[in-house]
Amino acid sequence: MANTKNESVANKDSSQRTDAPPAPPDGGWGWVVTFSSFMVSFLVDGVCFTFGLLFTEFLEYFGESKGKTSLLGSVLNGAYLSLGPVVAAFCNRFGCRRVAIAGGITAFLGFFLCSFSPNLDVMIFLYGFVGGAGFGFMYLPSIVMVGYYFEKKRAFATGIAVCGSGIGGFVFAPLTAFLLEKFSWKGTLWILSALVLNGVVFVQAFRPLHKKEKTESKCSKKIQSKDETLKPFSALDLELCEKHPIYKCRSVEAMHASNGKQDSVVRLAQSQDISKLNDVRLRHERNHSDTLKPLERKDIFYSGSLKNIPHTVETGTNGNRSSMHSLSRNMDVDVESADSDENACSKVASSLASSFDFSLLKSPTFIIYGLSCFLCMFGFFIPFNFLPDLAKDLKLEKTQGALLISIIGVSNTLARLLVGFITDRPWANSLVINNLALMIGGVTTFAVPFYNSFAILVIYSIVFGASIAAFVSLRSIIMVELMGIEKLTNAFGLVVLCQGLSSFIGSPIAGSLSDKTGTYNITFYLAGVTMFMAGALCVPLRRVARWEGLQTTVIQAEIREDEPEQSPMLNDKTQ
Repeated sequence: MANTKNESVANKDSSQRTDAPPAPPDGGWGWVVTFSSFMVSFLVDGVCFTFGLLFTEFLEYFGESKGKTSLLGSVLNGAYLSLGPVVAAFCNRFGCRRVAIAGGITAFLGFFLCSFSPNLDVMIFLYGFVGGAGFGFMYLPSIVMVGYYFEKKRAFATGIAVCGSGIGGFVFAPLTAFLLEKFSWKGTLWILSALVLNGVVFVQAFRPLHKKEKTESKCSKKIQSKDETLKPFSALDLELCEKHPIYKCRSVEAMHASNGKQDSVVRLAQSQDISKLNDVRLRHERNHSDTLKPLERKDIFYSGSLKNIPHTVETGTNGNRSSMHSLSRNMDVDVESADSDENACSKVASSLASSFDFSLLKSPTFIIYGLSCFLCMFGFFIPFNFLPDLAKDLKLEKTQGALLISIIGVSNTLARLLVGFITDRPWANSLVINNLALMIGGVTTFAVPFYNSFAILVIYSIVFGASIAAFVSLRSIIMVELMGIEKLTNAFGLVVLCQGLSSFIGSPIAGSLSDKTGTYNITFYLAGVTMFMAGALCVPLRRVARWEGLQTTVIQAEIREDEPEQSPMLNDKTQ
């Protein structure tokens, strides 16, 4: 009888012990994380955006076609983007800091070793695949960590972090031009690889947040008796007592309190040893499952302020409405299922699988937006890669070609801040801003062959930098508005995959067309058309999302109406 009561107390005690994820601090060490993320963006995009300056050097040294030589930049950017879901899975298993450190070392090795490449093929592998993979493993953890440390101030903190991208382009363009003039492309890559290695220092700041255990136990109260005061015990003590025969109970006494309530009290022998077992077990559990994982939060890729998410968000893909009151609960997966005794490979595989939801491919809303992102990224890197060489064809100085990339970087930074400020206003329409920016950027890029002076190219660089800033800043916000916060992680994974594939093929196709025509005219025509189409495709997107949500609601209503009709038949068959 006493044992039964003890078990009930133990069960009650264990049921009241929960692992509660800590609230993001919204400050403190989070600002150090924000600065570190800023520096990672500064290094990664600074190198990626200035490939066009190295492109002319690679053309002369290897003597290959523009199409094949441009594979260096396209593979670098494509690997960097398309590895996003894989990196998220590794972050889930090994933590953001370890993954980012591995990425920094990998990128350093890729850029340093590629300077010894005997031919362009080896160069593509080392500079493109190895360097791009390293950048991918550095960049995603830096963005994820800002989302961990901020909630109320997330839009502001994320804005600071991603501004490193534009400032990196602004600084690295003249720096790369200077290094090329002094040390040739090989010496330049040695110095750039050393700068990239400094990213390992910055990512040391990515401290993981730990889950805090809340314990509410009535058994922790001291119970007084005539002879002695009994030491408090917990359910874990009872469990250890049962599992380890050496720790047997000497006596079990039932005490009847004056208020009529009965409590069973167990006096455990050698309680100090059991406490040691407690500590060992709890340390093991904390080391195993106390670190928050990226994919546990469904809003981790959301770059805007969480206060801007409506009280109820209607998802276009399934018609469900998720309340903000339940959002915090839905952000965290079940701890026990996440920390099952799987090996490392299976955990990475399961995390990777959870980031994809191919049922989204049945959604017209997602297909249209995914195609828009694909088209935009097709032309995204073409100006970065070919504008310096175009400036050379126009008899401009190398420093002027580098200055154009710097201007794109400055414009990109300022536009990100402006877009973030505007979209935080209740009257702002993120989708309209995105569409206008892409269409304006597409028209101005299409007209690049008609620009015959440095001043006009400067104006174009300002407009282009602002247009791509709006696209990058609004991706996650638009996905939440159209498909809901519950689908953000899955949609983001597929969209990034599309963008990576598009980046792989965009510049090589554009370079091949330039080889055949002998000019860059068709190259910029193609980039302009794809960017304009990316914006035009999204014009009816909100109406499509409403129609899809209405269709889903009608189907669900019909299913609910059919359920009562089936019930009597089932009852008759049962009888």
